[in-house]
Amino acid sequence: MSNVTAALPRKVLTSDERDFLKQGNRLLLDKPNGRIGAAALMDLVADWGNHRGSLGFPDYARRWITEGHAKNKIADKMLRELFGLNEPTPRKAA
Repeated sequence: MSNVTAALPRKVLTSDERDFLKQGNRLLLDKPNGRIGAAALMDLVADWGNHRGSLGFPDYARRWITEGHAKNKIADKMLRELFGLNEPTPRKAA
């Protein structure tokens, strides 16, 4: 037996996170231009899997979206709605 450590931390989604991704993907695909949002969601999951840090998926996803890593405005808007990050407009906030 040898003491071998992994170069990257192992990423594991919880069952709740997997269910959220399945339902979120279905929700995005049912919307107009939903394929754009679903593709951005898969980009997010792939980036999280390749991320070297030990940040959990929900925290990484929120950070990824707020930093503007979605490829276009439609995908950004859809992901913000899905993760509850959409900011209220000034009229709604008042």
